[in-house]
Amino acid sequence: MTDDNTVKLPAFSHPPGAIALDIDGTLLDSQSQLSPRNSKSVMNCLACGIPVIIATSRPARAVRRLLGMEIMERCSLVMQNGAIGISAPPLSGKIKETIPPAVLDALVHALLETEPALRLTAELEGYEFGANYPHDPASLWERNSATPGMQLSLEQALKKDVTKIAAGGLGRDITDIAAKVAECFKDTLSVIVGDGVLMNITLKTATKSGTIRRLLQSQNISLVDVVAIGDDLPDYDMLAACGFAVAMGNAVPEVKAVCKYSTLSNDEDGVAVVLEIILNTILSNH
Repeated sequence: MTDDNTVKLPAFSHPPGAIALDIDGTLLDSQSQLSPRNSKSVMNCLACGIPVIIATSRPARAVRRLLGMEIMERCSLVMQNGAIGISAPPLSGKIKETIPPAVLDALVHALLETEPALRLTAELEGYEFGANYPHDPASLWERNSATPGMQLSLEQALKKDVTKIAAGGLGRDITDIAAKVAECFKDTLSVIVGDGVLMNITLKTATKSGTIRRLLQSQNISLVDVVAIGDDLPDYDMLAACGFAVAMGNAVPEVKAVCKYSTLSNDEDGVAVVLEIILNTILSNH
């Protein structure tokens, strides 16, 4: 539970231009469930004409499984840490940031040379992916939200348009490995570590904030007018860039430090608490 004394919620004189929401640890509770209250608040914001952007490290197949088709189809999506952007009305546009083949080959070589036991996942558009480790159907669904036909070998995937490499599976903190990789590819790639055990690697131009900004351009909405809510390091750039940055009660210290506002935890419907303030603002203005 969160101490209510730590909560500092934004006040609005008018509805924001858009809302950007992380999934894990933010929109979902600690059991990876979307609560009825959070779901209702998102749908009500959409019904009021406010664009809602789901901004996540996850691929499309996982977003569909975790949030359901209705939210997925009605919200704009920024996935794989910004490598993929798919708009929903009133926004328009589609973004795909692919890692160049030469950089990709050098990256995979560097990762496995540093730690041969690393488990690598090469994400494509959001449904197919490649991996250097086997899955049985049950674990494939549980860990990757995938069916057997979606998994390729790592070698097969590397011949396609790869948008993100995820590396981990060692059962220990890999911050040291991530730091080495980040330094080696500092001019071309972005390396973000989540929970200390999984690194997500994308093209440097692929960021949550950058892709959100590009989708919003279709309606001339500025990041300054965006409410962003998150909890972990992959959300940092998005929160730092948006005008109303809200940290979940369960957020890591770095996220809390960059946010002006804070809400309750993901097990206390902290997202809905913020969105209900926005909805009340709309009602009070009518």
